[in-house]
Amino acid sequence: MKPETWNSRLGAILAVAGSAVGLGNFLKFPGQVAMYGGASFMLAYVISFFLLGLPIAVCEWAMGRHGGANGYHSTAGIMGFFSGSKKMAYFGVVGALLTMIIFCYYVYIEAWCLGYAANFLFGSLDFKTLGESGGFFADFVGAGADGSSLKFGFGGVLVYFLFSFALNFVLIYRGVSRGIEMFCKYAMPTLIILAVVIVARMMTLSDVTPEHPERTINQGLGFMWNPVKVVLEEDRGGKWVEAQRLVGDIEMRAAEKKVAEGGGKVRIRRISVLEQLSNPSIWIAAAGQVFFSLTVGFGAIMTYASYLKRNDDIVLSSVTSCSANEFCEVCLGGMITVPAAVAFFGISGVMGAGLSLFDLGFKVLPLFFAQIPLGWVFGFMFFFLLFLAAVTSSLSMLQPSMAFIEEAVRIKRKFSTLLLGVIAFFISGFVLYFSENLKAMDTFDFWMGQVAIYFFAIVQTILFAWHFGAERGMRLANIGAQIRLPKFYAFLIKYVTPALLIGVFLMWLAKDVFGIVGSGSISPYILDLVGSESHPRNPVAIMAVAIIGALYIFYAMMLSMSRRYDKFSGGRAEK
Repeated sequence: MKPETWNSRLGAILAVAGSAVGLGNFLKFPGQVAMYGGASFMLAYVISFFLLGLPIAVCEWAMGRHGGANGYHSTAGIMGFFSGSKKMAYFGVVGALLTMIIFCYYVYIEAWCLGYAANFLFGSLDFKTLGESGGFFADFVGAGADGSSLKFGFGGVLVYFLFSFALNFVLIYRGVSRGIEMFCKYAMPTLIILAVVIVARMMTLSDVTPEHPERTINQGLGFMWNPVKVVLEEDRGGKWVEAQRLVGDIEMRAAEKKVAEGGGKVRIRRISVLEQLSNPSIWIAAAGQVFFSLTVGFGAIMTYASYLKRNDDIVLSSVTSCSANEFCEVCLGGMITVPAAVAFFGISGVMGAGLSLFDLGFKVLPLFFAQIPLGWVFGFMFFFLLFLAAVTSSLSMLQPSMAFIEEAVRIKRKFSTLLLGVIAFFISGFVLYFSENLKAMDTFDFWMGQVAIYFFAIVQTILFAWHFGAERGMRLANIGAQIRLPKFYAFLIKYVTPALLIGVFLMWLAKDVFGIVGSGSISPYILDLVGSESHPRNPVAIMAVAIIGALYIFYAMMLSMSRRYDKFSGGRAEK
């Protein structure tokens, strides 16, 4: 088969940027910023971006281009090639595994976006209360009971799921240049134009809720971006508890009045940026957002970069794609979701409704769009841009497995697409059927979208910086570069990035997974598997983990039977 390549550098950049620009930019990022204090989270995010995100992205671009120049396009082949050992190829299979599993629930969320866009276009979404909006969401995705999502009709997710699934596989069948690159060249500019139009509309909103003059777009922006967090606290049994976030003059005057009348039981406290940064949770959230946002640690960038030519500039490409992602995330995503929600519901209403990706995107915002003039138009535009962003991301999650199957088995595109489609349809069907409380999706996301990504990124970075050599890696990355990486980047990638990766990962395990510090509670995802007196084992979670194990064994068997990976056995890679 003729080796695949990108038709242009712009196409490669847009494809990689598209893999990064997704639901996290427009929904998850704004909620994280608001939840963790605005500017303090942004500072942690920027530090994580420069010390973790960008260095790992450079590693993946360099490893991918060098591996592709030597005939390897899968994470298994590239990592085996860099290590000179087939054993590392078995670990590299994790890159194909985790992206495949993530695709299988991401395409489900992708279908939500398309379904909401269609329902806004048809004029079917006219909510009056948050309860109505939340009820539609639960019914649409089938969160009420297992199997309830398997119903045809425009009011259910199944039709949109089948279309989204088919679209992804049509594009992946067409290949890197005729499928992925072609789609991203049109989808990325389109979604940016739609986002700019929506931002312009949001910034010109006024008197959204006349009965609450304190609720404005400016209050929403202040809620997200003010460097000092101001809160109203109440004395409850000798313990000061946060009662309200304060933003804007109106809320401050009302709070000062409460303090004056509170008899020492109420106070206003200003929490500095440094105090907020002392909270480990903010660093865990910031690092996790960088991984989720830039698609680093997935192996997707490594696979995409393997289709570059030997002398293509990867330094400029990596910086450009990361910058495009940050523009979409900070300048567009940060200006739409939370400011609009705060202007309509107020800070207390938004906090009460929730700041998670699903609460903001599929419960709060649809209600907001239903209440503004021409809301059906802007609702359609918003969810359609989310759909485009989701497709550009999901394509990058399919390609690592496609590359691995074609590389290991050496079969034609038609048969590799069919095999991959059967596997993906089975696992996606599992997610679609076991939709009660979204348990199957949540379990896959925890083990693959959180645990596996960190672990894969740690091993990948150590392999590049220590086994291959950071200085050698920088020379490799600088080949064909118009702007060369500075010399200190070798030190950064060798020492700082791995140390921070391991530190944040261990902190997350200790705090949020095993409960060694903080609340002392073991993660419910662990209890789903082992059970406890108050938390019985969950059969859906157990089946989900079994599917992950079975898919890894299947991929590992393909690798073991393929002679393709014997070329670097014995510890010597091809030159």
